[in-house]
Amino acid sequence: MRVVLAHGDAPRRRQLGGILARVGHVVVEAETADEAVAACRQVPTDVAVVDSDLCRGGGDNALLQAIKGDAEAFRTAVVLLERDTLDLEAAVTALHRGVQDFLVEPVSDGELVTRIAAAARTKVLQEELVEQSRRLETLIFEDPLTGLANRRFILTQLGSLVSGARRHGRPLSIAIIDIDHFKSVNDEYGHDVGDQVLVAVTGALRNHMRAEDQLGRLGGEEFLTVLPDTDHDAAMAAAERMREEVAATSFVHDGAELAVTVSLGVATWEAEEPPELLLRRADEALYAAKGGGRDQVACARASVPRRT
Repeated sequence: MRVVLAHGDAPRRRQLGGILARVGHVVVEAETADEAVAACRQVPTDVAVVDSDLCRGGGDNALLQAIKGDAEAFRTAVVLLERDTLDLEAAVTALHRGVQDFLVEPVSDGELVTRIAAAARTKVLQEELVEQSRRLETLIFEDPLTGLANRRFILTQLGSLVSGARRHGRPLSIAIIDIDHFKSVNDEYGHDVGDQVLVAVTGALRNHMRAEDQLGRLGGEEFLTVLPDTDHDAAMAAAERMREEVAATSFVHDGAELAVTVSLGVATWEAEEPPELLLRRADEALYAAKGGGRDQVACARASVPRRT
């Protein structure tokens, strides 16, 4: 275990460091608050044992805030060496700011070793919980084959972006994308090849998306892309680029090249239009594109006919 030991008193620092090193820990000594923060940033650190006097220099709990506010060092478990004058209010404040535990001086060798080990175990358990939460979010919101947002998540994103467009008066467009003749691919080459095509199409579609655009899999061979701050003309141009990218992508199976194309239905959000109606118009445009011969982009009709 790597332990940063921050204490302004050199003899006491060496004494505590010697105890921790004796039981096999890698100990990095720091005399000042700045040295302690730098040591935690330099290499991932399991536990920082910090004398409470160092926390008070440069503002209340400045060292603690620096560690917990750092993008790399914040995972370090902090144990404060405190005096027996520590009161309840100060202890609660420190806990709220990220302190893992306290050691009240004078501390015995055995207590030092066991409490540091306990703080490290708690840190590991917390990181495991964070990782489990991340994996659970992935299961809930991510399509396992393509890595895209799944139907639930992309539709949730659509609702949020429609609300934002309404609130700020910004344009918003969507496109529903369908792989042409995908059933034939599955029937002729098998579902494994079909899965490979889905993944390859996903990569091709992503090539022409901005960081703020959203792409998700609605199910089967159907995708939804949400294009914030995009009016009708820009959406049609973006959809055409996606269509061309897929058509230009090489899909090879057993030496034979498969011709894979997509059809797209584009709809631009209209004032006060709910997400469900916007989706329906894009879906109708998609059917028009497929009915018109596939491998093309069609735009949706206005939800309310414009006056001429």
